[in-house]
Amino acid sequence: MSNNYSNKSYLFGGAVLLLIGVLWLISSLGIVIPKIVLSYPTFIILIGLLTLIQTKFKSEMAWAIFFFGNVLMLNRIYPGHNITQIGMAIMFICFGGYFLLSYLKNSKKSE
Repeated sequence: MSNNYSNKSYLFGGAVLLLIGVLWLISSLGIVIPKIVLSYPTFIILIGLLTLIQTKFKSEMAWAIFFFGNVLMLNRIYPGHNITQIGMAIMFICFGGYFLLSYLKNSKKSE
């Protein structure tokens, strides 16, 4: 089982590196690519998404990375709308509620 997981890690990692390299090469050759495609929020979203896929959408940290990348992307698309602060507040509320509900669910199971 761990060998299959390792192979998938190499597959996703290799595909992401290949995609980044191709986009970088295209951009270096003077072909116009929207800056949003080669931005750090895009890479954060990809890292979160790939981690979510690898963990079958069960990793809280991967969800946080994915959500954080989307907040940064929305802030870049709609500058001046205070999206980073609002998005981060929503993220803390969602994760806080999730952890509290998980605690309550687990404490009822142990009774």
